[in-house]
Amino acid sequence: THPPAAPTRFLPRLGLQLPPIMMEQARDLLMCPICIDTFQDPQMLGDCAHTFCKRCIAPLNPLRCPTCRRVFRPQSVLPNFALAALLNDAGFGASAVSSARPPSELDQRPAAEAPEGAGPASASATPQVSPLRQLLGSLERDTVAPEGLGVERLMQLGLPAGLAKLVSDEDRKIALRVFLLDNSGSTAHPDGKVLIDEVGQQPRFQRCTRWEEITHMALEHARWNADIGTPVEFVLLNAPAPGGALEEGLDCIRIDASRGDVEGPIMQLEKLLRSTVPRGATPLTDRIRKIRERILPEGRDVARRGQKVVLVIATDGLPTGPRGGGSSDAEMVAFGQELRRMSSELPIHQVVRLCTNESAIVDFYGSIDEEMEVDLEVIDDMQGEASEIRRAGNRWLVYSPIIHRLREGGTFLKVLDLLDERKLEPMEVCMVSSMLVRQRPDDGPLPSEPEAFCAEVRERLPALPRVFCPLRLRMLPPIDPDELEWSLLPKLKLRRTCGECEVNYCPVM
Repeated sequence: THPPAAPTRFLPRLGLQLPPIMMEQARDLLMCPICIDTFQDPQMLGDCAHTFCKRCIAPLNPLRCPTCRRVFRPQSVLPNFALAALLNDAGFGASAVSSARPPSELDQRPAAEAPEGAGPASASATPQVSPLRQLLGSLERDTVAPEGLGVERLMQLGLPAGLAKLVSDEDRKIALRVFLLDNSGSTAHPDGKVLIDEVGQQPRFQRCTRWEEITHMALEHARWNADIGTPVEFVLLNAPAPGGALEEGLDCIRIDASRGDVEGPIMQLEKLLRSTVPRGATPLTDRIRKIRERILPEGRDVARRGQKVVLVIATDGLPTGPRGGGSSDAEMVAFGQELRRMSSELPIHQVVRLCTNESAIVDFYGSIDEEMEVDLEVIDDMQGEASEIRRAGNRWLVYSPIIHRLREGGTFLKVLDLLDERKLEPMEVCMVSSMLVRQRPDDGPLPSEPEAFCAEVRERLPALPRVFCPLRLRMLPPIDPDELEWSLLPKLKLRRTCGECEVNYCPVM
């Protein structure tokens, strides 16, 4: 093995050369704390965001993070794409992230315990394919698609080259995205908002109903996933089909570029959503159970390919029974248990996209994320997320619509999920900044000195495309250079005149 200081000699070869004051942090980033060697196939524990070699955490028993001792679940382990990119740029070809994740109970479960409908384990046996699976198609998706094509396509869609490379790597790990759209009666409430971005005009927020906000979000993600080639399904919460069964074209629309035409399904989705009238209760538990049962037969195959399914729940209310009657403690417990069961039985990443700011609802979903050991991200609307990110201390980032869309659709880039949870470390700030500043693949490395690093970012900003700031309601550079200096140069005498007080609203900023 290499001595502990070995990884630092590769730093000058990285696309991002770090300031000397961060060299020790950089060495920690490139060195696994278990084997004290350069990372091999770095995997991040989704519950605490600590990273280790895959081979180092595979034999762990019990499943506790070696750094913070927090219990983690096999399904929460994700490839650390950002770190893998740095390792690849440094020339560690063998350190590239693999598509596999640590074995879970799902992978190791005997064939006798396979769920009903999963089919025999024998390769020679002919599995039973349900009519719905024949209709919707398999979850099998190519994991070795041409890399350059994905990066080029993402750059055309507005992503800078640095971020496009990581998103392209991540996208190949997604077998399917599923959006569960809440069309209950409460979504008719007129306190929603959508961002209207028309050619030649300044983007602006427009008031609408919550259902119109959900519809707008769904159509954006339909076009986005069609453009990048990720299969995506949209499922209505309250089904018009008798018995609540999923029926494509009636309450379930799949958009898959591998099938050929995508414009037809997008138009079909738009027609379905525009004609839907909010009604009924919020039977989230029952609907999620049906989605789990439909995906479960292919769950082990998806896991073996190193892929995951992403489930996005767009809702504005607490879970109820299929016939309504309000949300009870029993219904809320059952909902949490269903999410936990889905996490334990399937390779899945779950996101709740809230379309309300009612405190009781926000607190409920936040408690599931924190207390029930579920791989769950809770996302607010764009303005709400931007405010939380600033309150967390990440004021240097202009929270743009493209970053919100990535987080809204479920991202494996943990550093983006951390934006609204805590103030990023200097290393993380540099990594995200370099993703946003590197607009072309051939852009040169950033300087090594901290002052020069910030000066180079400031110099490049005028040439970068401006992004819409949901808080200041105008187009701005993607990074605030003054706030970047405050984040990376904490020993400077320069300080904010108003201090760093924790308030909900600052009239100065």
